[in-house]
Amino acid sequence: MQRVRTPPPTPNFGGTMKYSWVVIAWTDPELEDRITRSDYFKVKENPGFLKPLGIPSPRAYRPWVINPAIDVWQEIQRKINRETKGSAKGRSSVLDLKDEDGQAERRYVFTLRFYRPGTICIEVSLQNDIGATVEEWFRYRNLSEHKSAAVVVDCLIGIVRTGDIKEYPVNNSFFSKTAMLIPVEMSSEEFATWKNENRPQIAGLLINNHNYDVASPELTEKIFARNKELDIKYAKSAFSMISKQGVLTSFAVSSPQFINDISREHLKRFRFLEYASVLQKLVEQVPLIRRHDEDVADFLLYLSIPFLDEKANLAKTVTGTNTWQILAQEFGLQRSFESLEKPLIEAVEAKTKYFLTIPQSAFDALDYSGHIKSATKAHTKGWISKDFAGNKIIVFVVTTALTIVGLIIAAVRFWPKI
Repeated sequence: MQRVRTPPPTPNFGGTMKYSWVVIAWTDPELEDRITRSDYFKVKENPGFLKPLGIPSPRAYRPWVINPAIDVWQEIQRKINRETKGSAKGRSSVLDLKDEDGQAERRYVFTLRFYRPGTICIEVSLQNDIGATVEEWFRYRNLSEHKSAAVVVDCLIGIVRTGDIKEYPVNNSFFSKTAMLIPVEMSSEEFATWKNENRPQIAGLLINNHNYDVASPELTEKIFARNKELDIKYAKSAFSMISKQGVLTSFAVSSPQFINDISREHLKRFRFLEYASVLQKLVEQVPLIRRHDEDVADFLLYLSIPFLDEKANLAKTVTGTNTWQILAQEFGLQRSFESLEKPLIEAVEAKTKYFLTIPQSAFDALDYSGHIKSATKAHTKGWISKDFAGNKIIVFVVTTALTIVGLIIAAVRFWPKI
């Protein structure tokens, strides 16, 4: 009698996970001036940030990099060690943190980016794998559960906002998005079964829906269908999903090269999520930015317009195009742009010919605002320049002169003779 081989059981949904977060905080339009003059930060251009995403065009809304001085990290270390139940070690962007006594120490890396003129972006990368059950996965996906890391973020935002390491605000307003990387120790065949059996949990974790077990099956299918085009490249051994709430990538552990490839793809999607979040914030704040500096606001919006279209095509990458179109739709970027007042959009269109005279190398340069002022000088003269171009000013001057002459003749005619 032939013995039938029983396949190994598929592991349950759980295990270790790598977490990262991107934190977005809007401050005010004057922040750009403060951070570039602060002694506590070194600000540098970051022209290569978007290139891995397939966005090489100079016309794009690129960030700058903020490198805090050691004084900033010393203040944060002091804050955690003296004013919280946790502890902090390190005087750089790499910190070993505990949330309270007796808890395991974890290593976090903090990277600061700045999007003109007032958006702070902090990337938080947890270097340790944590979690074991799906409940822990849901718990730890929230940055607030990493109490000491959340304190670091809050302090960084307050210090950047004020440029002061002594008197800075705490409990700052910000929101965060999560990236989750899940390695699974199994074969490709087992991985396909694991993915299929845990579809509700995966979809729930992606959108942070703790009640995935009572969610509509249609919701799960909709989320998977939307992300179908992202998985073609590694479909048998990995999948990656994205939404406005986060990024989730899982893979069957294989060769180191395969792990590196998946990790790079995961990071790209995470960058896309950051970029979509920041563009949404820019469009939201454009009216306020214009009250501070109309030309700067219009120029930054001009840089962003190609990526606000829900059908935007990134020539360098098909997967990147699919990723971006998902995010553009979920964030409603095109609708946000179209909801801006018509005169504002028309003002950007009218200035485009002036923006085209700015050297492309200056689009994200530290001195970009000077180039804007120089290029738009003719436009900012307003009605004089535009009316001369349309001969309206000539008509106005002639009409005014004739009126004045007529008034003088009338005055002379009827003035009482002495």
